[in-house]
Amino acid sequence: MSDVVLVEVVDRVATVTLNRPDKLNAVSPAVFDGLYEAGMQVAEDDDVRAVILRGEGRSFCAGLDLQSLQSFGQGNVRVSDDRPQDGRNAQSGFAIWHTMNKPVIAAVQGHALGAGFQLALSADIRIAAEGASMSVFEITYGLVPDLGGTFLLPRLVGPSRALELIWTAHRISTDEALQWGIVSRVVKPGELDEAARALALDLASRPPLPIRFTKALVDKAWTSTIAEANRGEIEAQAKCLTSNDMKEAVAAAFEKRPGSYTGS
Repeated sequence: MSDVVLVEVVDRVATVTLNRPDKLNAVSPAVFDGLYEAGMQVAEDDDVRAVILRGEGRSFCAGLDLQSLQSFGQGNVRVSDDRPQDGRNAQSGFAIWHTMNKPVIAAVQGHALGAGFQLALSADIRIAAEGASMSVFEITYGLVPDLGGTFLLPRLVGPSRALELIWTAHRISTDEALQWGIVSRVVKPGELDEAARALALDLASRPPLPIRFTKALVDKAWTSTIAEANRGEIEAQAKCLTSNDMKEAVAAAFEKRPGSYTGS
């Protein structure tokens, strides 16, 4: 188990914490590996219904560790179209949060810069503390965002604004992030963890099947025709209509009690 990426599961919510507060949770090779290991653990744990990504201390993640950056600058980087046998490359530890069939919430405080911003983008929902600063600042070091940023950011802000943010390394304030749809909510710094956990508990209490299906459907919306989207909705709905969870949801609604769902 990694000591730089911690996983705690309580009440069906997995809290995944970057644990390098003295380095503002900057991403090192150990963090890349830890994120992938944590993602696999969470994805395979049937008891987990929602996930929180957070950083220990005063920052979510201040980007790539400078020692790692120097290593990459010396050419110590592998380029491959295929994921390594064990899945441990940098992109795998970021993409896994976007592709897993569970809702993922990023709780962003302090800095979310470069790799840190792209990790936040890999979540489904972002909540930010007032005063947080976000930036795609790879161009400052002569690099491109290569952890999903060029794929995920345009979906939130559109291609023109995404290119401006990538090319200028503009520091995005929480007001701008909220206005542009990068974050869904801004809270006081002392309320961030509580707000993220409250939302995660809410999502964890709901039927897992429609959450899984809608996460996949919304992701495909950017490349689907309306006919394909309609077909996907009908196929998902057919599975929901015959599920035990729908029967439980209807019964819980009529009996005015919380539902107890199995994901089947």
